[in-house]
Amino acid sequence: MAQTRLVDQPTQAAVARKPRADGRWSLRVFAVGVAAALPLLLWFGRDHWFYLDEFQILGADGLSHTGYLDGHNGHWITLLRLEYRLNFELWGLRSYLPYQLPAVIGHLASAVLLRQVCRRLGARGWIATACALAFLFFGTGRENATLGFQVSLTGSLICGFGMLLLGDGPKAVTRRDWLVLGIGVVGLMTSGVFLAIAVGFGVATLLRRGVRVAAFYGVPLGAIYSAWYVLYGRDSAFPVRLDGGAVSYFRRMLWAVFDALAQNGVFGALLLVVAAVGVAAAVLRARRSGDRAVAALPVGLAVAWLTFAVLPSLTRAEATSAFGFGGRLLHVSAAFVLPLVAAGAEELARRRTALGVAALVPLAVGVPGNLDRLSETSILFKSDRQLTYAVAHSRYIDDVPANLRPLQDNGFRPPATAEWLGRQANAGRIPEPNEPVPPDVELAATSRLVLTQARVESTRPACPALDGPLRLSLRDGDGIPFTGAIQVSVTDGEHESFPRRFLGLDQSVIRAEAGPVDVVVRGIPNAPASVCRPGD
Repeated sequence: MAQTRLVDQPTQAAVARKPRADGRWSLRVFAVGVAAALPLLLWFGRDHWFYLDEFQILGADGLSHTGYLDGHNGHWITLLRLEYRLNFELWGLRSYLPYQLPAVIGHLASAVLLRQVCRRLGARGWIATACALAFLFFGTGRENATLGFQVSLTGSLICGFGMLLLGDGPKAVTRRDWLVLGIGVVGLMTSGVFLAIAVGFGVATLLRRGVRVAAFYGVPLGAIYSAWYVLYGRDSAFPVRLDGGAVSYFRRMLWAVFDALAQNGVFGALLLVVAAVGVAAAVLRARRSGDRAVAALPVGLAVAWLTFAVLPSLTRAEATSAFGFGGRLLHVSAAFVLPLVAAGAEELARRRTALGVAALVPLAVGVPGNLDRLSETSILFKSDRQLTYAVAHSRYIDDVPANLRPLQDNGFRPPATAEWLGRQANAGRIPEPNEPVPPDVELAATSRLVLTQARVESTRPACPALDGPLRLSLRDGDGIPFTGAIQVSVTDGEHESFPRRFLGLDQSVIRAEAGPVDVVVRGIPNAPASVCRPGD
């Protein structure tokens, strides 16, 4: 008998050491992934530059409210405003990296905390690592990992995960709860995404700690947010619409995250089943044990995910349905869903290891597609910084109307006004373009500043048809009446700017806001046009 015990003890110790060794190795693999992701994300985001929202919160459009408590499309973004103001004072528009780096680090921190949440749900190290790596390299959501402005959303995730991890405890308020409440107040000032997390955290707290502690968090956070919304937020918020479009958007948004993670409809459906297993198993264990706290964390995450899907469905379904689901929304959804996938995979692995491995196959299938997407930069987030610099330092910048937006040739381009660009250039926050300035860039800057389109009331006779290139010299205030579709380039006699297209119906005119400037007017193939000379 003694000999048997001597044989069994080393065997039991070896079995006990194996999970700890596996946990250490899985953590090391994840650490390598995080270390590799930092330069990789910076490389993939190297083409990013300031875009629509970023110019707006800097006040470049001359219209947006720029107070630290002012809302932005319904979001409370005080922390983002503080960060951008500080970076703008230090760096101006000389480099995007100081703005981008916090977003990249925020994504990495979210992945680290997501892995911790998976572990708190009971997932073994390798399962937690697999789910966290899927989030870390989730290329569909690259906006939140590479765009400086999106640190507002990753900031919400960091605060939310921090609350879920630290908010456990007895059924009475402790000193640590005050710290967690402080994190919640900070989270409110990151973005509207935190509202969904706050609801999920409230449900989780109610289940594991009771009504009193849940009220300790819910009452002050709800009061603070309500006061902000009434005083500052409602003017920038989208109207709420509950109709068939909102319901359809909600349903499609729930499915889209699984499809994006697996990059395949069939495997996406399997991933949905695994997440459902994670929630259902936790609820079933809670019912059997009579301890609601057992299901608190998975149910809280599921509620946060559903709430997050509801919010844009009620406010932005009509505006965004034409463009599909933005990667930023799917990134946040993945942060809520992947811990549930980890819980489901762990539940299956406890029955048979092969089942746990099979549960993670959809994530592996989605890796190549998401890595490809990680390297894709949308044209919406690319701007020609040298053109911006050339516009800001153009000799015409002080001669054109102050509210002219020379960079905004469509609704997605930077809305900065000429007055703001000139002022920031004079303050040294916008550098001069690289020397020597290419002629086409300088001419393009002149075109953006000088040429504008307007409608005028006129009784002049019809203009002659444009049957070839028309070269004109324009002075300040001159106009080129036209109808149809034309393209206009600014020229210095030897070089021309990239042509800008103009479409005019009756009584349209291209006006020179400053001068003198030489232009070439051409037609567009298969698009008839008529053009008058200035003064005709």
